[in-house]
Amino acid sequence: MSTVTSSIEINSSPEHVRKVLLDFENMSSWTQGFIRSIQPANPDKKNIEKGDKLNVKLEGASFSPVVLENSPELFQWRGSIPLLFNGDHSFRFEPGTTPGTTMFHHSEKFTGILTLLLKVMPQTSKQKEGFDGFNSDFKIRVESLK
Repeated sequence: MSTVTSSIEINSSPEHVRKVLLDFENMSSWTQGFIRSIQPANPDKKNIEKGDKLNVKLEGASFSPVVLENSPELFQWRGSIPLLFNGDHSFRFEPGTTPGTTMFHHSEKFTGILTLLLKVMPQTSKQKEGFDGFNSDFKIRVESLK
């Protein structure tokens, strides 16, 4: 198992932070980094639920993960290559240290046989930089909408 984690405090409530993250239609207007876009595989679907598929574009890759959870505290999906590799990508929304703020936790946990390659390849630090960049862009976006 390998995990990449990045956190940032955002000057807005967890409910508002979550609402901005799930505004997939406008995501490409504020982020051009690691995560380029997230869209429901079914464009007519308004409420994303466990088991729904997404279309995710990353810097240099596209894939169709399955939603594991969409709750007030957590939005999480799983991308996988069956029997070889799983990546559980999570966005967690928790009350921050100051009232009215949010600790936004962004992480990915990798499991499976191919995870062993991640431990010997320098990708983890690049992914951490990508997560940090996304979080910074996201903080700017959320705080600009207050």
